[in-house]
Amino acid sequence: MNMRKVVVMPLIAIAIFILEGVSSMLFSQAFFGEQRFFIPHFLIVMLVLMTTFYSRNTTLIYAFVLGMVFDIYYTGILGIYFAIFPLVVYLTDKFMKVLQSNIMLVGLVTVFNVILTECLVYGFYVLIGGTDMTLASFVDQRLWTTILLNLAFFLVMYFPFRSFLLKLKRSDGR
Repeated sequence: MNMRKVVVMPLIAIAIFILEGVSSMLFSQAFFGEQRFFIPHFLIVMLVLMTTFYSRNTTLIYAFVLGMVFDIYYTGILGIYFAIFPLVVYLTDKFMKVLQSNIMLVGLVTVFNVILTECLVYGFYVLIGGTDMTLASFVDQRLWTTILLNLAFFLVMYFPFRSFLLKLKRSDGR
């Protein structure tokens, strides 16, 4: 069994999980003040890239595990990210079957998935009464900044992570 596959991918996933939490605590208010919210979805970016350049089935396993851990650690409500992360993998796989895997189209799929994730989470919290934020406030104070900063993370990660995933895929003989 390939040692890189066994060790490196889980370490990358853990590092991105930690980076997502740290960046939301340290940098959100420093960039936008108290009126704007930056919600990092670095795991979504990772899952989109893994689905596009590696293996859908392996990525689905990561999506379920990371979704469950994310729910337990960050939300306290088991199920929302446990459902969203695999949905992102499924939708990305369907999109990439008809789209080319260049940086612009993968970036658009990433932005779509970040918007979908944010809207589903917002809708869920509105439904259960967990937020009183209006839709207009959500879009103005949270959605557009989240899109921009996750897109920036995507642009930084695209080439090195794509290269790593393609090498990993070749070493697996896929």
